[in-house]
Amino acid sequence: VSCRHCDDPLCMKGCIAGAISRDETGTVVIDKNKCVGCYTCILTCPYGAITLDAEAGVQKCELCASRADGMPACVQGCPNRALKWEERA
Repeated sequence: VSCRHCDDPLCMKGCIAGAISRDETGTVVIDKNKCVGCYTCILTCPYGAITLDAEAGVQKCELCASRADGMPACVQGCPNRALKWEERA
């Protein structure tokens, strides 16, 4: 299950530490340095897209923002080319 980067993300509203926000592209991201590990985001996400991360509290799809080519790994690695990536305004 991947994050849907909701228009009105419940995970972001429920985060007591302010660790969940939108970046300049509109992607919902988690600042692992601010996360206090309360797991409220896991409980409030209606899609079950946020999971435990043994090293840094929680994790979710962030559209591979840290990849140099900007292409999400799931799209690039899909053997049937069923996933597509497109920019939306």
